[in-house]
Amino acid sequence: MKERNETTKFQFYSRLVYSLFIVSALFCLLMNILSHKDSSIYDGESVEYSDLWSYETGSIVDFDDLKDEQHFVIRRRTNGDIINTKDLCFYSKNVYFTVYMNDKVIYDFHPNPPKLFGKSYGVFPHAITLPVMTVDGTIYIEIDNIYTDEPGYIKGLRLDNGNRFITAELQNSAPEFILCLIGFVFGLILIIIGFIGRHFGEKRFEIISIATFSMVASLWIISETSMFSLLTGTPIVIHFTDYIALDLIAIPSILFVVSSTGTKNKWIISLVSLSTFFAIIYSMYSTYSGGPDYHQLLGLTHINLSFTAALSVIILIGSMIKKRLNKRLTIILLIALCLVLIAGIFDIVRFNMAPVTFSTRSYFKYSVFIFIVLIGIYEFINISEMSRRGQYAEIMEELAYRDGLTGLLNRMGFNNALDKASKGNHVYTFIMLDMNYLKKVNDELGHIAGDLYIKKIASCLTEVFVNGESCFRIGGDEFFVLTEYGMSNPKFKQCMDLLHKKMEHFNEENNYSIPLSIAYGATEFDSMRDSIESKVKLADEKMYKMKTEMKAERV
Repeated sequence: MKERNETTKFQFYSRLVYSLFIVSALFCLLMNILSHKDSSIYDGESVEYSDLWSYETGSIVDFDDLKDEQHFVIRRRTNGDIINTKDLCFYSKNVYFTVYMNDKVIYDFHPNPPKLFGKSYGVFPHAITLPVMTVDGTIYIEIDNIYTDEPGYIKGLRLDNGNRFITAELQNSAPEFILCLIGFVFGLILIIIGFIGRHFGEKRFEIISIATFSMVASLWIISETSMFSLLTGTPIVIHFTDYIALDLIAIPSILFVVSSTGTKNKWIISLVSLSTFFAIIYSMYSTYSGGPDYHQLLGLTHINLSFTAALSVIILIGSMIKKRLNKRLTIILLIALCLVLIAGIFDIVRFNMAPVTFSTRSYFKYSVFIFIVLIGIYEFINISEMSRRGQYAEIMEELAYRDGLTGLLNRMGFNNALDKASKGNHVYTFIMLDMNYLKKVNDELGHIAGDLYIKKIASCLTEVFVNGESCFRIGGDEFFVLTEYGMSNPKFKQCMDLLHKKMEHFNEENNYSIPLSIAYGATEFDSMRDSIESKVKLADEKMYKMKTEMKAERV
């Protein structure tokens, strides 16, 4: 036994090593690709092009502080030696615009999505193909600020190969995009486990809530990556998804906190759900009716998230004081929440100090992923432990309901089956069976032979009754079969005939001095009109009548 356990252990660890090797190799290959992103197939020099732009008044344009007027024009003189074979590349946010070359439109960015989606599109990259010039000319950009109270921006203007510019942008946003896909798939796997898994009990809601949080958070973050916008070509629709996902984060957050702490006050979930749906519905209504849109109503989202966070902290503190949280979860939550809090504060300070150069790759987003990973690991450990305990409980239940000698269901299983039959709506057949001459077999052939006879009857029953019937050993030499069909069903006669043939075949093969034989009695039971006790008794009486007749014939 010890040798077998050692072999199993070795096989487990060897397979684990192989799996880790493959995962590590795939990770190294992926990192190799990302680390050589500068080895571009597109050549040519990138030229800074954000200087010498002016307004119509002649004043110089400061791209870090564009005008807040609703409509204005900027321009720049250029020549073919500089712009030929180049594209005008830059990023824009909260502005629509049209680009002209010598009064001819060469690029127009005025999306016209349904009103429900709002007007904001986040930060979006543009690569504009410039026409070939033989003489000097002027580039005009006619700009419309989307929001009158908040100027948008155009930044990072350069002359570059457009393919290289877009490829570089895709490469820069690839890590976040990949993390989001992993987070979404991770949540999807967890939610499937939560729904179809066994033995989880109330923990099921905790698993499902963190899975939902992972999926919603991943959708929120992926909606802010330029890769998603570029791949779909619908930045405004993507940004609408971003706002709604950010609103929805509140619900799985409070669900997880309530589930993991065992909080009995379920009205907290209803309260957060109502406030979240109010924020979403009001934002949709306001945007659709031409009022402030999602971007302008972000404060409402922040209030709802802050309200949810405050409730979560209160619940967690209360659970820690009352020691309702286990030590492992308490440590993980403290680490994860501290990381999220520190990253959030750091990003806010960084944004306020340098808002124009602020990168969309925020530390807060990465801290959210760390939170998901830490809680996910905790949940997978929990799932493993609950599955192990559940399997152990199943084994113990199986032992409790199974006969050790024959493997058939025992008296406890028999009682449960009768209880279910009494509440069913079928016409059942009860078959009471009893082995003949067990005492004589034990006395003359030995108890080993007696056990052999009993096991043979059990194996015959399981080989014959294969139509969903239940077979039981309810005493030393007493057996019982319960079918969900009546005695008039052809299956009944077929099974009984086959049972006799199998026993005759056993007797012919072994030629024992005492043949294997059984007596049986059968009766139908209808739960709508019959007493289960009287029908079991009737089957028993019929069995004893047959046994008496068989003994008389033998004499």
